[in-house]
Amino acid sequence: MLRRLSKTWVIQRLKHINLSAVPGWLCPHVSTASRYQHSIGVGKLSLLVPDGSENEQLLLTAAAVLHDVGNGPFPHISDQLMEEMLGFRHEGAVIFAFENSPMKDSLVLEEYGLDLEEVASIVEGGHRFSPLLNGHPDLDNADNIQRFMNTIPGRPLGQASYQPMEIVSLMSLETGGARIPEHLRRRWLGDWEKVYRHVWDDRLNMVCWTMLGRAMRILHGELTPGFFLMTNREAFHLMRLRLPKLADGLQKNGFKIFLDKRYSLLRGEAKELSDPTNLSRIEDELCRETGLEDWSIGLTVDQPLIKENDDYWRVYLVSSKGSEEPKYLLEDILSSSEPLPTTD
Repeated sequence: MLRRLSKTWVIQRLKHINLSAVPGWLCPHVSTASRYQHSIGVGKLSLLVPDGSENEQLLLTAAAVLHDVGNGPFPHISDQLMEEMLGFRHEGAVIFAFENSPMKDSLVLEEYGLDLEEVASIVEGGHRFSPLLNGHPDLDNADNIQRFMNTIPGRPLGQASYQPMEIVSLMSLETGGARIPEHLRRRWLGDWEKVYRHVWDDRLNMVCWTMLGRAMRILHGELTPGFFLMTNREAFHLMRLRLPKLADGLQKNGFKIFLDKRYSLLRGEAKELSDPTNLSRIEDELCRETGLEDWSIGLTVDQPLIKENDDYWRVYLVSSKGSEEPKYLLEDILSSSEPLPTTD
């Protein structure tokens, strides 16, 4: 079944969706792996989870190999737009991907007596097997973190401190979860934090992340649901047609980060920027007040690490090189709001 699913359109498309949200052809310091390689890896790991009936084993493997088929181009960056347009993020887009496949991919599942809706419910988080795919750690990120570390050019993060099999051997279909000892969880979490610090501290990666997100917000009214079935290069080609200066700037390193601050150093209105509606409003205001074109400014506000402290939220302002005026204006906007509450 794993071999059969690997040949479906929904999985083959993932050969052209990178494991990293920003592809290596825009930023050379991220993973070179594809979502296809990762998905097959997660599928193979699922074969080793013990217990359960034959049907349950098939069900888990199907969900494991298909867990990323709902990703749009530039995974995670396109999630917010997907939610606004379709009402769900990539975890909830498995059925959407199958329904829009040019092939009858669901027939593979039917041949093995599996129901697409039940498979999708595992990926989305509403099934008793879901913890095996959306826990900390789980089958997905056991492969993801190690694969990311191993496929960054030059391997600057070194070797992973755990092996995926260490995690998988502690899982059970019978319980629908895993009992991970604290020492193993700490090793996995340490590697997880290494990967996310790496991508968030990489200036070029964050420039690309920010401006790809800005391109989607500008094009929001022109895009159709078919956008989320595109590959990375197809989506970038569309951006080049509609926003040639933005696309050209990304390819020629024409943008830079003018502001990079933790929430704790900003005031209360900074948190409002995590709302995409406010994000777009502030971006438009910066362009209007500075006389710059909409393609030339972008904002990212996110939490790169799973922490409660506001120190772990960051605000990035990216602009085309040459003008610091948007930075001063943004600082003005934020300085007029209430300070963030302090956290311990």
